[in-house]
Amino acid sequence: MKKQLLIIATLDTKGRETEFVRNCAQALGVNPMVMDIGILGEPPIVANISKMDLAAATGVDLTELIQKKDRAKAVQAMEDGGAIVARRLLDQNKLDGVIGLGGGTGTAIVSSIMRTLPFGLPKVIVSTVASRDIRQFIGTKDIVMFHSVADLLGFNEFIRLILKQATCAVCGMMEGTSPLGKEKPMIGVTAYGINSGVALNAEAFLEAKGYEMLGFHANGCGGMAMEELIAEGRIAGVLDFNPHEIADEMFGGYCKGIGPTRLETAGRMGVPLVFAPGGLDNAVFSPVYPMPDSLKGRRIHGHDTRFCVRMEREEMRAFASIVADKLNTSKGFTYVLIPLKGWSDADKEGASLYDPSVDAVFTKTLKELLSPHIPIEEINMHISDPDFALRAVDVLHAMIQQKNTQGG
Repeated sequence: MKKQLLIIATLDTKGRETEFVRNCAQALGVNPMVMDIGILGEPPIVANISKMDLAAATGVDLTELIQKKDRAKAVQAMEDGGAIVARRLLDQNKLDGVIGLGGGTGTAIVSSIMRTLPFGLPKVIVSTVASRDIRQFIGTKDIVMFHSVADLLGFNEFIRLILKQATCAVCGMMEGTSPLGKEKPMIGVTAYGINSGVALNAEAFLEAKGYEMLGFHANGCGGMAMEELIAEGRIAGVLDFNPHEIADEMFGGYCKGIGPTRLETAGRMGVPLVFAPGGLDNAVFSPVYPMPDSLKGRRIHGHDTRFCVRMEREEMRAFASIVADKLNTSKGFTYVLIPLKGWSDADKEGASLYDPSVDAVFTKTLKELLSPHIPIEEINMHISDPDFALRAVDVLHAMIQQKNTQGG
């Protein structure tokens, strides 16, 4: 059976390009379906899924919106309707990959639709804005941005080459893709820059117990990607060694960008979670993410062009309150491990940010605020000591076994 490729584009402005992609896909032995998200003019080619079909999926009168020149609501209808129809195709086993074409608005609509689709489904966007900061388009999803270099206006040899390469790319991804299975239970583990050692230590211990480690860079997007995969049911347990993003979110640092569900999904779903305060000793800044004036004069650890600024007692109390509020919503299977000899490579004896008396403020406050049903264990080790990772894995494994025994 032929693979099914969904092509999403504004046909009123990119009809020729869409037809070219459709023909390329057919030549590669793939069955293409065209979704029209254009709202301005009439399409020069016939779409399998029209803009009216998308509007109907949301109950919106697109003709009325166009007459009123309400472009914002019309674009929203394309995003919402496109997501509904794409998901319907997926549920009917009629979707194996997606490619989209776009300028600014087209990329926004296409990426919005793609972000509603699951991890592992091939997603490629040929975009004129792919050379810019694309986080708003990618979010946490596995979307490949293919820079068109030139604008998708003139239909020429160069653009045809780019479109053909992008089509070959997504079709190749479709042929080489198999559904994400569950050969071994996956454990989500957070790490970042100056505190990656704890995750590296944990991997061998996890493998010895029959798990695979799925590491997430605690850079804002990484932490939220882990939350999404937990929500999809793909993660059996979590070693959240690096909630460092909380510090950067508070001060606008390099790893900011977490959403309201960070540190909550595992507890909400009853997925076993071991929490450690890794990286909360510092916030990270750079020339692009400047340090606020309120932190000037603090202790600093140089990393590369980025630098880590020591978090002090006031922040420790605030972090403990945030963590307690989130963990207290847990349905169970949550455990807190506190390393008493430091929380990052910059926070160890002899290092520039080492200050156990400040770290102790977090622990004291957390004990006061955390629900009694959540254990807190203090360990006289640094977070990068191998035995700390071993203890964390042992605790997590015991909780997973307990959960499995209880049938939940």
